[in-house]
Amino acid sequence: MAPGEMRWLALESNPTSFNAWSKSLGLDVAQFSFQDCYGLDDELLAWVKTPVKAVLMLFPITEGYEKARKAADGQIKDSEPETLSGVLWFPQTIANACGTFALLHALGNVTDVPLSEGPLTELFARARPLPPAERSSILATSDSLASAHSSAASEGTQTAVPDIDANVELHFVTFVEWKGRLVELDGRRKGPVDHGPIKIDLLHDAAVRVKEVVELTQSIQFNLITLSRTPADDE
Repeated sequence: MAPGEMRWLALESNPTSFNAWSKSLGLDVAQFSFQDCYGLDDELLAWVKTPVKAVLMLFPITEGYEKARKAADGQIKDSEPETLSGVLWFPQTIANACGTFALLHALGNVTDVPLSEGPLTELFARARPLPPAERSSILATSDSLASAHSSAASEGTQTAVPDIDANVELHFVTFVEWKGRLVELDGRRKGPVDHGPIKIDLLHDAAVRVKEVVELTQSIQFNLITLSRTPADDE
């Protein structure tokens, strides 16, 4: 670990951990919650409860992916395009915290999701008018955020508690719909990535991008979680 580097325990791709984190910060998980998506085939996507508000992907960082990412980041302009105006994006400055950044990107860029007023809504309100670098400074000094992350990473909601000093080679990104467009939010990128107008819906359009990432990584080690309507007990 680099001297002075802030580092958190890594969150695994686990809806139970994500829902514990989100509930502690104000999400009404009885209405909307994070749920597993079991594959990319149309038959499996059809099982996902709607409406889908965000799609989170976990995948391995490989040489092929990094080469493509750096080339694509070179095309991202420093000035924010109109299509992305208002998107809340955080550069990741905390090691192993990509799970929390993915959750922030999901809940900070969705509408009609029951999120009660509290530390998280206050954080979003403070962050929106700031430049991205200053947004990350808010996260690094948020006790409520650090506490929620630590609890979700270590208190029985994960299948294993990781070593805080481990260099995790898996990474989370988030896909949301913004002004009718598919937007990829990743704290390791140069900024939000606009993948163009939604052609079918958020879930199916995100699945197309997920397949591209899988092809780049040349790995089947990936996982998908959606932020969707919580199923009723009898569903």
